[in-house]
Amino acid sequence: MTKTDRKNLARNLLISFGVFWLSLWPVGLLAGFFQKLNEGIRYGDSLYSGIAMGVMTSLGRTVAAIIAGVLVTLMAASSRKPERWAIVVATLYVLDAPVSFHWEAPPVLFDRLWQSVSLLFPAVACLAAAAITARLRRSSDASPDAVPQSAP
Repeated sequence: MTKTDRKNLARNLLISFGVFWLSLWPVGLLAGFFQKLNEGIRYGDSLYSGIAMGVMTSLGRTVAAIIAGVLVTLMAASSRKPERWAIVVATLYVLDAPVSFHWEAPPVLFDRLWQSVSLLFPAVACLAAAAITARLRRSSDASPDAVPQSAP
């Protein structure tokens, strides 16, 4: 590994950690907004209801994670596949998520289902946004001269 590679590795790690940290700032505001949209919705006891409840309760963090995934992909320094750096941000969203649950009674399987979905959905959305951004960036960087012309 050359000195330039190590420098880019350190720079990209710092960018990933910084973007994650900055993306946590608007989470409270976004979560409050989406909580108002989620008021009054009743969920059943089915598998799909548990997944929907997990997605809906994590929408604030999901929007912030999507923005973080896009930013990391656009800011990665001289990387051939910049979307890979979104894996760092997605991992931080799972491991260091500012989420806590307190229960009066022990949680049942349904509770663990929506908690798991609520924890994992922002990370999956971050990775998806990074992959889409990288693909769009690659397709826009392709020069029109590289397209083969058909013979008349």
